[in-house]
Amino acid sequence: MKKLCVFLAVLLFLGATFAVSQPVPGKKFEFSTAFSFSSFKFSGDTESTTLLSLPLRVGYYIWKGLEFEPELILMKFDDSDAAYNLNGNLSYNFNTSGNFKPFVLAGAGFGNGLAYGALVEGDPDVNATLLNFGGGVKYVIGTSGAIRLEYRYTSNRISFEGFDPETATIHQVFIGVALFF
Repeated sequence: MKKLCVFLAVLLFLGATFAVSQPVPGKKFEFSTAFSFSSFKFSGDTESTTLLSLPLRVGYYIWKGLEFEPELILMKFDDSDAAYNLNGNLSYNFNTSGNFKPFVLAGAGFGNGLAYGALVEGDPDVNATLLNFGGGVKYVIGTSGAIRLEYRYTSNRISFEGFDPETATIHQVFIGVALFF
């Protein structure tokens, strides 16, 4: 009986959060861009490097506050090959009273280089796998916009033939805007 009561309490709590979770009712898509300060460090290094970037995301609300947010980063350098990283993030948006809407996210990605923000270094022989975890808050303005503040932790494992795989740990703070439509 105790297990049934705990199960029903958890189910009731989850049902309540799903019932009131979409940041802007009636909007199914979100486009967001941000200004990002990043800090990353390779395994074995003692110092980290910082940089600024501009990421782009497009989100689709699957059900209530559950959102699929893919990111595609493409870059071509003067003397190097084109690089890409594709991330598929799932986020959950909590609806609270007022304009502040907190969210959490997790995702994974792949590519042919190291992505830190919108900057990508790549090579056709490089394989990169990424794991993203984070959270933040959206401050909703009106019925179609928000200011977005987010922290994200990314682990990027890079491997290529003839070298030991390396892992880059990346901490990012995004601040930007989101448009709902």
